[in-house]
Amino acid sequence: MSLDRAPWPTLERDRAPRSAVRADVPSFGARAAVAKDHIYWFGTRGLIFTSPCVLTASTARQPAVLLLTASRRAVEVSVRGWASRHRAFAIAPLTQRGLDAVDVGLVSVNIQPHHPCYPAFCRIGPPGVRALPRDAFARFDTDLVRAYEGRISSRAAEVLFEDLVAAATDLLAVGAQRDERFEVLHAMLQHHPDCSLEEVARLLGVSYTAASHLFARAVGIPLRTYQHWIKCMRATDYFNGEKTLTEIAQLAGFSDSAHLSRAWQRRYGLTPSYLRDGRRVRIHD
Repeated sequence: MSLDRAPWPTLERDRAPRSAVRADVPSFGARAAVAKDHIYWFGTRGLIFTSPCVLTASTARQPAVLLLTASRRAVEVSVRGWASRHRAFAIAPLTQRGLDAVDVGLVSVNIQPHHPCYPAFCRIGPPGVRALPRDAFARFDTDLVRAYEGRISSRAAEVLFEDLVAAATDLLAVGAQRDERFEVLHAMLQHHPDCSLEEVARLLGVSYTAASHLFARAVGIPLRTYQHWIKCMRATDYFNGEKTLTEIAQLAGFSDSAHLSRAWQRRYGLTPSYLRDGRRVRIHD
């Protein structure tokens, strides 16, 4: 499928923000008969999620996010009553926002806490959303279309992921202030993801209370939320297999499948059962 024949209608490229969710379109899966969602996993560093239809009123995702579209058309992001349409957005972790990306070929690049570029997205100022120049990503257009269509290899998708994150980080770095303690903490988390707050305090040479504040600033979420995210990551190891959700929940450390489903939906807006529905989603790993 070429870009010209992709399943999105001809839309006005620069219309005014709608700032209201359309009740006639489900949040996910409404275009499954036309094109599946695709997910490319890269472990605890992140993932690429593509979809022909995402429409959400208000969600707060744990990963930092780079939003692009394979069609180069704009998406609408709304935050605290403010709405804007652009062709590229960077979004800080846990930013409460709405998203209207219907029939535009959404490519959502999710950057997780263990990625070395994650701190750059944590430093996005209020309201937690920053529009980026779409032309800065023009060289990736061919691969964005291929990823959206599910025609890219896992290795090529991983290269695309890293290149997109690097390009966005370069844009976000302009005028940003760095805290070297954040980089030290992120390096620790990659090697010791189950660390305690006491260990963080010893590493940084600060008090327990200061370590708690620094962790939340550096990672974008409190330590307890981070530890729940680690459980979610363990669960992903089994999503593409034959185990039941109950078995996956037990292996990942959740009390039951309902607990796992709630945690996943809070962090990613999707339930594990939706992700495992081969009629609507294809997982690439």
